[in-house]
Amino acid sequence: MAVARIKFSRLGPVRYLGHLDMLRYFQKAVMRSGISAKYSEGFHPHQLMSFAYPLGVGMETKGDYFDLEITGAESGDEIRDRMNAVMNEGMKVVEAAIMPEGEPAAMAAVAAADYLVEYESGKDTDMAFLIGELMKQDEVFINEGEEEAEHKGGKKKKAPKDIRPGILEMRMTEDGIFMKLKSGSAMNVRPADVFERLLKFSPDQTALKASRLIRLEIYKEKDNTLCPLIG
Repeated sequence: MAVARIKFSRLGPVRYLGHLDMLRYFQKAVMRSGISAKYSEGFHPHQLMSFAYPLGVGMETKGDYFDLEITGAESGDEIRDRMNAVMNEGMKVVEAAIMPEGEPAAMAAVAAADYLVEYESGKDTDMAFLIGELMKQDEVFINEGEEEAEHKGGKKKKAPKDIRPGILEMRMTEDGIFMKLKSGSAMNVRPADVFERLLKFSPDQTALKASRLIRLEIYKEKDNTLCPLIG
């Protein structure tokens, strides 16, 4: 048995698929491709597949991953080519690799992710200035004044959360706002929360609106540096 790590992109209308729909889509693609997926035991066997970092509805990606246990000797290139032969428009396997024995599961290895936020703004919005103001802050809180439902009646205030340590990089590019954010179990920062905090520094908050969100890459930590999950 081996573990194949598969990097894929999801662009266009397929971004509206939910996570369970994505799971079913790839399960069917693996079946159609003839890849030797390993199945669980029991009355309802299923492919042993796990996603590194589930995508939110509406988010596009150029670099997401899932692990698939296989029983055969397919190479990464063979898995990539066979899956792409049966994939629909907007979905593509970018890369696949057989992982070394003992490699942590993709889901457990996630440490950070890159994003591109495309936005609409008023003509006088200086986004580079807003980014500079946010990055100068020692603390950037979310959940301030927000409430969450309790299981047995009533509501309680959410504890404010400082996400500033998780904003590793943010800058303007030709295409929009680039963000490198901590992700995973230790600390998980959402790009939507970071963009919302930018509004605090804008004199006209109604003139700013995120129009497209693309995840570009997911990283693991290796030898105290960040590197892609296949790498």
